[in-house]
Amino acid sequence: MVLYICSQRQSGMQIDPEVHFTKMDRIGKGSFGEVYKGIDNDTQKVVAIKIIDLEEAEDEIEDIQQEIMVLSQCDSPFVTKYFGSYLKGSKLWIIMEYLGGGSALDLMKAGPFSENDIAIILREILKGLDYLHSERKLHRDIKAANVLLSENGDVKLADFGVAGQLTNTTNKRNTFVGTPFWMAPEVIKQSAYDTKADIWSLGITAIELAKGEPPNSDLHPMRVLFLIPKNNPPQLTGNYSKSFKEFVELCLNKDPNNRPSARELLRHPFIRRARKTTYLQDLIDRYKRWKMEKGDEDSDSSSDEEVHEEDMTVDWIMTIKEADQDLKERLHHNGDIDQHHPLPSKTYNQNMPHSGVEKQASAKRPAPPVPGQNHVDHNVSLDE
Repeated sequence: MVLYICSQRQSGMQIDPEVHFTKMDRIGKGSFGEVYKGIDNDTQKVVAIKIIDLEEAEDEIEDIQQEIMVLSQCDSPFVTKYFGSYLKGSKLWIIMEYLGGGSALDLMKAGPFSENDIAIILREILKGLDYLHSERKLHRDIKAANVLLSENGDVKLADFGVAGQLTNTTNKRNTFVGTPFWMAPEVIKQSAYDTKADIWSLGITAIELAKGEPPNSDLHPMRVLFLIPKNNPPQLTGNYSKSFKEFVELCLNKDPNNRPSARELLRHPFIRRARKTTYLQDLIDRYKRWKMEKGDEDSDSSSDEEVHEEDMTVDWIMTIKEADQDLKERLHHNGDIDQHHPLPSKTYNQNMPHSGVEKQASAKRPAPPVPGQNHVDHNVSLDE
């Protein structure tokens, strides 16, 4: 921890954050910290303030360091902005861009997305991936929970706790990280992988946005880890457009060499038809109305009550940091696993929300659309 604190001193660690920022409503609570809406007292701009107790989060220090390092190196309108880190006592304040529209996972709670909405979101994710990949960075955890929206409909990638870097001497990674349902076959098999692993996760995310949940979400996450390398790739089924289904099929090619790059996918007909991001404001407004009608029962309380343990075990959105050795061996040798096999200890790292309005720790699965139903809105212009 000493090395971590010293390495951050130049980022403003000696400054008292309570002088420069006003902490307001709590907008999220994770397994080792809280996120608040706040005000930068110097600029009067709204920011998101993540406060982490380093004494309680010793096991997560590496992830926190990784996230700060990656975000501090990013400068893109498609990636959540990082403004600085400040240490006060054992509390680390991480100042981030505030995104008040919620995550894509949040917005699905209010109802299914249309194909037009999905095309916009996927295009913006692709722009973020194109930027990251051009910087030789891998996100490694693309999913709806990690896609945040501003109140204006801007779409940005978030949660870089497991992001990876490809250096001039390392063109492939072999670290076992990600979220089971979204993980590419080559990552699970511990083969060398590169930016194409993010493209597979994007394809799974596309199905998630259409259906309300990723493929195999009814199965135990550990079971899914063994099925993904063995089974044929998931397909988008139902009454969706041919163009949308083809896009998903391109992403979910089991041979990473045959998957298009993010830049190539930006030229796909399904993506090229996507409208402006301002159209996503309708989804954000719908979600706000839904929250009001539900009495805001899903949102995080501004009180200091603890998050219930059962709320911290939503398997389908949890991120694997590293597998235990037994699991690695069985995956590597293509072994099988019983559906009720207990989770390896310390395998999961619950996502902590960054600047979305909802806590992801207690996210509930939205009701999926009626199978076979197409949600394309044919009465709107498809202009860029």
